[in-house]
Amino acid sequence: METEGLSTRHLASRNKTEMNRALLIKNWREGGNNYILKGNSESKWIGYQESVIKGMIAKFGDGFNIVIWSNESDENDYYCIPFTRIKHLFVETNKTSGKYPNRWTSTIVDHRLLMKGNNDLSVDITEYYSKSILPVSNIEIIDDHYIENAKAEISIRLGQSKFRKGVLTNFHNKCSLTGIRESNLIVASHIVPWAQNKSSRGDYRNGICFYVELDSLFDKGYFSLNNDLMVIITERLYDLSDNLRTILLDLKGKQLSQPKDSIKEEYLEYHREEILIK
Repeated sequence: METEGLSTRHLASRNKTEMNRALLIKNWREGGNNYILKGNSESKWIGYQESVIKGMIAKFGDGFNIVIWSNESDENDYYCIPFTRIKHLFVETNKTSGKYPNRWTSTIVDHRLLMKGNNDLSVDITEYYSKSILPVSNIEIIDDHYIENAKAEISIRLGQSKFRKGVLTNFHNKCSLTGIRESNLIVASHIVPWAQNKSSRGDYRNGICFYVELDSLFDKGYFSLNNDLMVIITERLYDLSDNLRTILLDLKGKQLSQPKDSIKEEYLEYHREEILIK
């Protein structure tokens, strides 16, 4: 399986500063056929969002890759796995249970991917470790807009983004709704989308610290916030699955923890008007 969209400028920059090559692959958010995930550095624990997997299948069929990395400074410490190789593991019965059930989880042990940490649900992925991406002659040249986006994506994933640091600091380094503090499970979520307004991209007051599952729901407009930072949810609950409806109803009316510096009301108003599903 070939991956789409590795910039020659990225390859040139790699000679100056070594970084994991998985971070140079075009992610699904930018139109690439790759679902890129950071695994826990010790257990290689990974969580896969059902909405992303289903979206990839809808767009690419089985023709996409699961890319897993963990060590940011080791350029070859990653797996590039064709989805067809592990597709059989992504079934309803293998999902996690609990409050956020719409995902799968796995670990990697001795180059074996274990769904739910179960040896009976495992696949040998040795051949996909440090899998060659593309020869330089075949690499797609990406426009400057993508390169700018990709650089920001890499910076955020490495935890070096000033925006991420500013947002997490503003929310006391924990999810503003759940209190979860694990840094690999919390996200600096943009209120006004990154690509929408260049002037607000780096403004930490355009960000909220969310647990990864809540970040996805907020980003897709299933819930928003009033100016007092209280959760309001989409009115179109009848279109949703029972599980998602339950999650949203549980969130409705909840108060975010107070940030050190106030979130700009103009950003919240934009999210309610343009992002929240009506």
